[in-house]
Amino acid sequence: MPKKQEVETESSAFKHWFGKELLRRIAQSLTKVHPDFDGKAFLALMPTLEKLEMKPRVLIIRDELKRQLPESYPKALKILLAGVEKGKIHGFDLWPFTEFVQTYGLENRKISLDALKYLTPLFTAEFAIRPFLRLHPEETLSYLLKCAHDEDVHLRRWASEGSRPRLPWGERLQAFVKDPAPTAAILETLKFDPELYVRKSVSNHLNDIAKDHPDYVIKMLSVWKKDAGKDALLLKRVEWIISRSLRTLIKAGHPGALKLIGVQHGAEVKLTRLKINQKNYTIGDRLEFEFTLQSESTKAQKLVVDYIVHYKKSNQSNSPKVFKLKTIALPPG
Repeated sequence: MPKKQEVETESSAFKHWFGKELLRRIAQSLTKVHPDFDGKAFLALMPTLEKLEMKPRVLIIRDELKRQLPESYPKALKILLAGVEKGKIHGFDLWPFTEFVQTYGLENRKISLDALKYLTPLFTAEFAIRPFLRLHPEETLSYLLKCAHDEDVHLRRWASEGSRPRLPWGERLQAFVKDPAPTAAILETLKFDPELYVRKSVSNHLNDIAKDHPDYVIKMLSVWKKDAGKDALLLKRVEWIISRSLRTLIKAGHPGALKLIGVQHGAEVKLTRLKINQKNYTIGDRLEFEFTLQSESTKAQKLVVDYIVHYKKSNQSNSPKVFKLKTIALPPG
C-alpha cells in the first residue's frame, strides 16, 4: 500500500555542509581578493553553527559576510564575485552568497541581477530572484526574458523556474498566483526548448498556474500544440510538456485537460472482477488488487486509469490521495 507522502524537512545530515570546511573555503577564497577579510573570525562562527539547522546556518554565514565586507554593497558584491572566480567555492557553498544578494542588493538591481545571472549556473538563483520579482516585477521579468533567449541552459531554466508562482521551498509570488499573464512571454520563448532540463521547468511552472487558472493553461497548451504543427520533433516536445503540465488537472479529472491529451470525459466502461488481497490495511502494508475494464462503447477509447486511497485522519475523516496507474487504449466492446 502506498505510504502517505510526508512533508519533506531539511536534512539533518546535509546541514553539516554548512560547517567548518565551508567556512575555511570561503575564508581562503575571499582573503585572496580582500586581504582585510578576517578568516579567523569567520571560522569562529563554528560553535554558533553547530547549534543550528541548515537554513539558519546559511543566514548566519550571510550576515557574517555582511559584517566583514565593505559597507558599500557594490564593493562588497565585487569582492564576493571575485572570490568565486578565483577561489574554490562551488555548488551549495554559494547559497550564502545568493542570500547576500537577495537580502542586501534590492536597491542595486542592475548589479544584483547580473550577479545572480553569473551565480545561477554555479548554484541556482531561483530562490534569490523572487524578492526582485515581488518588488520590481516588470524590470525583473524583462531581465529574465532576455535570459530565456540565452545560449546557457541554466539561464533559460532560471527564467522559468525563478518566476514560478508556487516554487516549492521558495517565496510564493502572490501577484503571479492571482494573474499569471506576466510570465507568459518567458514560457512562450521556452515552449520548444531543446533541453529537457528547461522543458521540465516550463511544465512545472504551468502546473503551478493550473492550480489556480486551469482554463488559462489549457488554452495556452492548445495553441502550442497547434504551433508545433506537423513537425514531429516539436510535437514530441510540446506533448511531453502538456502531459506534465496537466498532471494535477488530470488527477482531478478536469474535462478540458483530459480532452487535450485525447481522453474523453465520462468513459463508457464497466469495472468487473475486482479482487483485493485483504480487507484491512495499515500504513506501510502492501496493497494488491486486480480488475477488468470492459468497454461499453462501439469505439476505441483512450483511458487514464488511476486509483484513490482514502487515508483515515486523526479526526476519523478520510483524506483521499490519487495514485497513477496507467494510460491505456481500450478496444470497442
